[in-house]
Amino acid sequence: MNLRKIFTAGTAGTAAMTLFSYAVSKAAKKNFLEPEIVAQLLNRVTMLNKQSSKLAGWGSHLSIGYLFTSVYDKYLELKKTRPSLANALLLGTVGSVSGILIWKTVFKAYPNPIGIDLKNFYRQLFIAHLVFGAGVALAYELDDLEVVKPGPFYIESDYIFI
Repeated sequence: MNLRKIFTAGTAGTAAMTLFSYAVSKAAKKNFLEPEIVAQLLNRVTMLNKQSSKLAGWGSHLSIGYLFTSVYDKYLELKKTRPSLANALLLGTVGSVSGILIWKTVFKAYPNPIGIDLKNFYRQLFIAHLVFGAGVALAYELDDLEVVKPGPFYIESDYIFI
């Protein structure tokens, strides 16, 4: 298990997913922003202030991304395979189904609803997790690229730096 790779890929996948959610939220003029929704829920049921709730929302969102990325890492290790579109979509689908079930449970248990268009939130969430899976797989592949270092006869003046 490569923690650096999990951290890098988890951050990349979660960032890609969140950017997708921001784009859909802006286009639909609705709040589908997972970290913001977590923050709103925390702010209503805990003693956390708004800023601390936002920090906790982002922290939990990233942590779950790292958890799913570590599961993906273990999957790749056990299957002795490399990241691919197929296994990235598998990761995204598992994340989607898990995420939707978790959100449904949270919203049912939550005593003070925050007024989200749940049907479209779940649709967006499913696709967002596919984006997450693709982002994680791409980050794994990019991490494995070999960086070509200059040879022994490298002379800095041979290159133009702007």
